[in-house]
Amino acid sequence: MERLCLENVAAKISRRERGEGTAMTTVRVIAWIVIAIMGANIANVLLNSGLHHGVGFDTFLAGSGDPWQLFINNDLVTGLLFMVSWMALREKGGRLLDTIAWIWMVMWWGNVVVAIYVLRAVSQANGDWQRFFLGGRAGVVAAAPVSAPGRALCGLGAILVSAWLMWSLQAASFAAIPTLGYVLGFLPIILSFALVAFPARPMPVSGGNHVHAEVR
Repeated sequence: MERLCLENVAAKISRRERGEGTAMTTVRVIAWIVIAIMGANIANVLLNSGLHHGVGFDTFLAGSGDPWQLFINNDLVTGLLFMVSWMALREKGGRLLDTIAWIWMVMWWGNVVVAIYVLRAVSQANGDWQRFFLGGRAGVVAAAPVSAPGRALCGLGAILVSAWLMWSLQAASFAAIPTLGYVLGFLPIILSFALVAFPARPMPVSGGNHVHAEVR
């Protein structure tokens, strides 16, 4: 009887783990779909509009004069505020600059960054929904450290984007709207590259009865 009970418990746990694994896979698929859709939209912008007039900032402001466009803009921004609130909660205890970079990237570049963050959260969760939603509070799985060549490439990326940003500002004659758009849009990218190039030290994160080392 005891053996039968143990087998039933093991079977239930196995079914639950399979269900959680399937759900995590679904989240991954949805995130990749979002990345693909938004990537196509970014390509469309680059090919048919460009970045020279404020990285979309001028269009965002101009559309606010129409009530429906204002509604759409506010709906987008408030939705992103929900997401960055979750990110701030999940990243609490980590390096502050990392949290700032994620939030800044989301508030400017939108749901494509949210999807990337969700993929990161799924990877760290290792099938555990509590870890997915709570991050370090629940003990995330250790992140694989970025290789030295990867960090070097990110450092180079930060330098190149910085140089391109300065060139773009000069090309726009430092006009107010384009300048503000360039700065708000590309400073978080530079910051993100720099943070990957110079990662934080591994820190112990407690979760349940275990302690995990996380690299942020």
